[in-house]
Amino acid sequence: SKYYDIRKKIIPYSGSENAFFLSLQKKRMQVSSVQKMLKKYIHISVPLKNISPHKLRSTFGTNLYQQTGDIYLVAEVLGHKDVNTTKKYYAAASEEARKYAAKQVKIR
Repeated sequence: SKYYDIRKKIIPYSGSENAFFLSLQKKRMQVSSVQKMLKKYIHISVPLKNISPHKLRSTFGTNLYQQTGDIYLVAEVLGHKDVNTTKKYYAAASEEARKYAAKQVKIR
């Protein structure tokens, strides 16, 4: 929220108006720069864990799907062009969770 409040006040370089993260030159940050920044702050926050930006994105997608059950929303938010890509990862994980839960039920 702090960054967003600061970001709203910055007038970006032409062509970067819709960018959330801006470089010092007020241009859209490159994906690799955002990834490096994430790795740096992840390491500071949890130094003994090896968490990648990809894992953060995956966890976000999983949590969003578990909370909403809306595979189309997850596909849109993650920027998947084909919802089948999203289904492959998140709906399959949901099916595995159902199978695991079914095995845990013991009938006497």
